[in-house]
Amino acid sequence: MNFVQNIEKQIIALGHAISWLALFLVAIVCLSVFLRYVLGLSSLGFDELQWHIYSFGFMMGFSYCTSMETHVRNDLFYSKFSEKTKLWIDLVSHLVVLLPFIIVIIYHAWFFMMRAYVTAEGSIDPGGLPHRWIIKSVLVLSFVLFGIATVARSIAIVAKLRKLTGDAN
Repeated sequence: MNFVQNIEKQIIALGHAISWLALFLVAIVCLSVFLRYVLGLSSLGFDELQWHIYSFGFMMGFSYCTSMETHVRNDLFYSKFSEKTKLWIDLVSHLVVLLPFIIVIIYHAWFFMMRAYVTAEGSIDPGGLPHRWIIKSVLVLSFVLFGIATVARSIAIVAKLRKLTGDAN
């Protein structure tokens, strides 16, 4: 269980570090506004960079939310269930819904990223950012981390279920 706790601590620490990107993003947006409306300078590459930073922070948040158990649940009856039932719902949803979804996304994102790398895809707009594969690799990276967080959370749920049923072996 210490291994699982360590994985979740590392993911949470990474999430805290990545959260500082929000401050960096605000600074970049303010600089962009200043450059555009005060100095009359505009750069499409700079605008695309803002979207890339936002996308990176958002995508990396999936694993953080899973490890922190702050993800959205849309089950109206969840809060009325016993602790054991809640754990079973979480475990089944992780194993039957979430992990297969993550695997499908990783599979398709890999080819999506590789196609961009092999073709040297860049922005189609003049002045846009080159190397589009870098931002597309965030899909692979974030979903791999999301999968690790989901497996770790599932193991933690199994441990809690065993503890609740008295089978701590």
